[in-house]
Amino acid sequence: MEVFWRVVYNVVIMPFFIIAARFYSLFDAKARTGVKDRKGMFEQLSRDVEKLHQNGKPVIWFHCSSVGELEQAKPIIAKIKHETSIVVSFFSPSWYESGIKYKDADVICYIPFDTAGNARRMFQLIKPSLLVFIRFDVWPNHVWTAVKMNVPVVVADAGLHAESTRLRPVIRSFLKSVHKHIDIHCAISGSDAERLKRLCQEDADIRVMGDTRFDQVIARKNSAGKKLEGLLPDFHVPVIIAGSTYTEDEQVVLDSYENILKKWGKVQLILVPHEPEPHRLNEIHEMMKQRDLDYILLSQVNRDSGLENKAVVVDCVGVLAELYMLGDITFIGGSFHGKIHNVMEPAIMGKPVLFGPTIQNSLEALMLRETGSGIMVENSQQMTEELIKLLDDKNMLDNLGKKARALIESNAGATEKIVDCIRNLVINS
Repeated sequence: MEVFWRVVYNVVIMPFFIIAARFYSLFDAKARTGVKDRKGMFEQLSRDVEKLHQNGKPVIWFHCSSVGELEQAKPIIAKIKHETSIVVSFFSPSWYESGIKYKDADVICYIPFDTAGNARRMFQLIKPSLLVFIRFDVWPNHVWTAVKMNVPVVVADAGLHAESTRLRPVIRSFLKSVHKHIDIHCAISGSDAERLKRLCQEDADIRVMGDTRFDQVIARKNSAGKKLEGLLPDFHVPVIIAGSTYTEDEQVVLDSYENILKKWGKVQLILVPHEPEPHRLNEIHEMMKQRDLDYILLSQVNRDSGLENKAVVVDCVGVLAELYMLGDITFIGGSFHGKIHNVMEPAIMGKPVLFGPTIQNSLEALMLRETGSGIMVENSQQMTEELIKLLDDKNMLDNLGKKARALIESNAGATEKIVDCIRNLVINS
């Protein structure tokens, strides 16, 4: 059956994918960048890896398809970077801007389209001692090539959505032909491990190790920068941070903010749109205008700015974690848009976390809600009521924040377990 799936994948699936990707690139700038940037990638990779094979250290190759998966890989890489050489590959060009600045990797490169020839050439150039896929972005030809070249394969932070249990038998059969060759699946949770068993052989090595994002968010908290130091004035009123928001979130947040100003009193709102592009800032301007709310852009704020009765709209990136430290209560965007963003950063800062009804994509948001340290609201009226409860009761506010932080801290430790696996497979072998 595996031979059958290799033929289907290489004769039908991959050629179709490549043609579709090239056609799509005619209409999408990001896809066009990905196709263009891959030209000459092997020549560049050949130059980049030349020094790796001179220091005698084993080469660990991490594949992280997205920025989020790079964040999951970072704590693992930080633990082993001094005893190994690190190669990090990515697929999406949107990864490049932040990924290229990552200093713990010795080499950063695109992963090519997953043909058998491309996979073979990648292994010949990198000569890895281990290939680590982060989460579930597993490339079949790269796995099959690893087997031929006797390179162990690990999937770290392996997680599968509950919907995966509904995969059709034909898809499950294909995935089994790939996952049977993975040496260790490091599952995030027991339920993830159970779902992975459906895609693996009976004797598959599946271990529940947790999620390295908990370790990474703690590390980020401990190393939070001071980009805003000396910029923002001291706040003398409670501060609500609405982070990573979309239009749908902002409609609810601003309605609630308007209600609180009328019913409770002075509150400082800091609104952080997910992508502070000019068109989004114009959209927020119109929403503020409709509600007769005054605001100032963060880029215009200084120590002498009068922020009384003014919201602050953040028009830059890279300061959200630091803002969470300044806030008293947080709201996480995407939860009225269709996919909630990171709730872990405000939680580790010890802040109560509010969110809308769409949290199914986030295990940690579900955990926060189950423990009572995260509060779900369905509309602006509910948000107003919950915010006023917290603003009226400082003890409740502090206790919820402590519970949120304790939840994150209690789930730390996945990094050490995964690093032990890597050391046993490569460094201590």
